Amino acid sequence: MRGLFIALPILTLTLAQPALAQPRLGEVIGPDRPRAEASLAAQGYRLTEFEAEHGRLEIKAVKGEERLEILAEAKTGKVLKVEARKGRGERQ
Repeated sequence: MRGLFIALPILTLTLAQPALAQPRLGEVIGPDRPRAEASLAAQGYRLTEFEAEHGRLEIKAVKGEERLEILAEAKTGKVLKVEARKGRGERQ
């Protein structure tokens, strides 16, 4: 029984990791650069571009060979679209 109390939190953290892989649609990553940068950094990404245009945010980030292009609402920072690429290859 004692082993279950030790294994359960470790298992929970292990299963939660894929959820942190990249921003998801509807997730709020922040309506301004500092909050978006912090949100992406918490997921292991480095913000490379942040541009507000026509009520939308265009955000680019990298993590190793993975590159993200994110479109979000400017007022709320809510993610509308995510495109991921490995290296310079095809979109995922």
